[in-house]
Amino acid sequence: MKLFKGLMPLGMISAVVYFIHVFLGQWLWKEYNPLTMDISSLTAVGAPNADLLRIFTMIYGLCFLLFAAGMMVKAFREYHWLTKTGYTIFLSMALASVVGYSLFPLSGDKTVMSFQNMMHIIVTVIVVFTTIFSFYFIAFGYLRQEKLKSLGAICLSAAVLITAFGVFNPISMAMELNILGLTERLVIFTLQVFVFFLSFIYTFNHKLLSAKDK
Repeated sequence: MKLFKGLMPLGMISAVVYFIHVFLGQWLWKEYNPLTMDISSLTAVGAPNADLLRIFTMIYGLCFLLFAAGMMVKAFREYHWLTKTGYTIFLSMALASVVGYSLFPLSGDKTVMSFQNMMHIIVTVIVVFTTIFSFYFIAFGYLRQEKLKSLGAICLSAAVLITAFGVFNPISMAMELNILGLTERLVIFTLQVFVFFLSFIYTFNHKLLSAKDK
């Protein structure tokens, strides 16, 4: 129980560190355009300040993995199968994100489909779909099995937002709107805010965790 309580604040820490890496990277790289350039470009091979920013992504990744593992343990101890499945997929997403992006950062010209860049794209697809599936399982688990109506509604809203933003990303690319940075941030920032939210309510035992339907 003490170990679990120690893992819960790591979600908030991971989200804050992630935002620091993004906004610090944008500020240091004067030519970087957050509306048109993806976040991965900040830590791509040869990018300015990539080595510095990777320190932040390493801290983020460790904290995020530990938080996701803690949430899965919590689910298996206290919740039903939908919620357990959701947090298992959530941990899988964290592993795919942290390990995959570490092994396959963008390399050189990202328009050239090298093996490394292709694997980076595959990792991105895996992360997007596992994020969406995990959110829906968690949301319906809270709503239908744990009877946590308010918390479930918040999780479902986050799932719908990420789904909508995720669909908008390829649409904008097909229409050549050149707003990849914006559409990607809509997805990832929603995820980070949700992680911060979950970490906050489980760290401080928020009333949402006990507001069960009668």
